[in-house]
Amino acid sequence: MIDLHNHMLPGLDDGALNWKQSLAMGQMAVENGIQGIVCTPHWVVGHFENRRAVIVGQVKTLQEKLQSAGIPLKVYPGAELHLDFDIPEKILSGELATLNDTGRFALIELPMDVVPRNMKHFFWRLQAADITPIISHPERNNALRRHPSRLFRWVQMGVLTQVTAASLMGRFGTDARKFAVSLLEHRMVHIIGTDAHDTGDRIPQLSEGLREAEKIVGKETAREMVLENPQHILQGEAV
Repeated sequence: MIDLHNHMLPGLDDGALNWKQSLAMGQMAVENGIQGIVCTPHWVVGHFENRRAVIVGQVKTLQEKLQSAGIPLKVYPGAELHLDFDIPEKILSGELATLNDTGRFALIELPMDVVPRNMKHFFWRLQAADITPIISHPERNNALRRHPSRLFRWVQMGVLTQVTAASLMGRFGTDARKFAVSLLEHRMVHIIGTDAHDTGDRIPQLSEGLREAEKIVGKETAREMVLENPQHILQGEAV
């Protein structure tokens, strides 16, 4: 499996605290059947302003440390970009990271309670630059739970979605689980990720979420969400 959403780079956001914890998260991921992880530290204006160059350098260091520790895990650069209407220009200028640094896929985090009405234009600007938006954990977004038709229209545009494995297990509450299941039932999920932050409450495990997804969409489709689709994204290919 490949995890496209993970906060294991140390000291950049609210994820791993140090290299020791990063390596422990890597070991947990491997034991759970994960062979590759895209490291996606938060980018939030005024809080976590993690630029592409810093992330790429940190990922290179982490890969070296994993290899030295004998942990067979491949890591890739990325970022979770909190909604800002300058994101398309910042990606094109090289300031912000895309998934695996291909310039083709951007992981976008929306505000939890209010979604601006001009999102369609924002997504269109990304797509016009040949960048496909991927919405992170829509099942945990209160605004989208209230108005799921908005998400449906975005998916019709070609926007992708990433549901968190732990949501399918009920670890983010009943509402998040119900919405995640509904999104799967309506074929509006393209990727399942861990959104792992540590080795305690938010761990890098996909297998349980995968099994829950299999009950809803079948083994083949669920597998696409943790392997085939992530592979296409890593290679900068259309999903």
